[in-house]
Amino acid sequence: MKFPFSKKKSDENLSRREIAARRRTENYENLPAQSYRRNRTLNSRQTSSPLETSERLETHELVKKRRRVMRKMFATAVSLLIVIFLLFQLTINISIQTPDAKSSSSANKYVGVLNEYYSAHPAERFRFFLNNNDLKQFFLQKAPEVKNIRVEGDFLARSAVKLTFRQPVAQWSSGDKIYFVDDSGVTFEQNYFAAPTVAVRDESGLPTRGGQEVINRQFLSFLGQAVSEFSQHKMNVSEVILPANTVRQVWFKVEGRETQIRMTVDRSAQAQVKQVIATLNYLDNNGAKPGYIDVRVDQRSFYK
Repeated sequence: MKFPFSKKKSDENLSRREIAARRRTENYENLPAQSYRRNRTLNSRQTSSPLETSERLETHELVKKRRRVMRKMFATAVSLLIVIFLLFQLTINISIQTPDAKSSSSANKYVGVLNEYYSAHPAERFRFFLNNNDLKQFFLQKAPEVKNIRVEGDFLARSAVKLTFRQPVAQWSSGDKIYFVDDSGVTFEQNYFAAPTVAVRDESGLPTRGGQEVINRQFLSFLGQAVSEFSQHKMNVSEVILPANTVRQVWFKVEGRETQIRMTVDRSAQAQVKQVIATLNYLDNNGAKPGYIDVRVDQRSFYK
């Protein structure tokens, strides 16, 4: 038989520290199995329902797997779009488009010029890298009859190249060669338009031999600019004459006038034509019809 005071008496024989330790031990033993206890490691896997835990884990794994698949699909789609874009920008096959059938017969020539340019500038096969000014200058050297060139997308790795050509305003013959010049003064040999009405009559008397050019491109450039400037003032050049023993001077005749106009290639064509127009207006107002007008000296006009 135990008396109520037996525990108290036994407790009196213990120190305060031992009594407190015993009480903590008794309290921990009376707690439920899943209750929080100090200095114990929490186990997040312990749940009241193992089946519920399994379903949550499967759902979480499915979500992660779905996200991985979506990221891979997105990266694949972006990569595919980039490849398609690059293929549309790439120029491997070339189709030449020209204004008429006559010029289209020379398409292979211009494909060769383009491929030569791309060989020297391989990165420019992608159109976003294409330097249009450099390409135009290259054509000016290799095929000066091309006035404008435009490279457009056609299909995968295929580009359509649209060409426009220079229209000549004058022509000049030297031996077996015929040169043409357009209104901007660019000279070329291949003409796809009707022959110009302005022809140069060579009276210089300079000997010609095979392969020799008795006239330079500076003269042809000057000629084209002068003819274009006259046309802007409603005057059409009917004839161009190279006087004897010189290639630095040129004489013009315009339709409806007998007056010969003498100019020099050493001065600007535009300035000389303006000087001619001012002189003709003065002479017309005074009823004079001279045989020639000489504007070879700056700001001086001579006539007779």
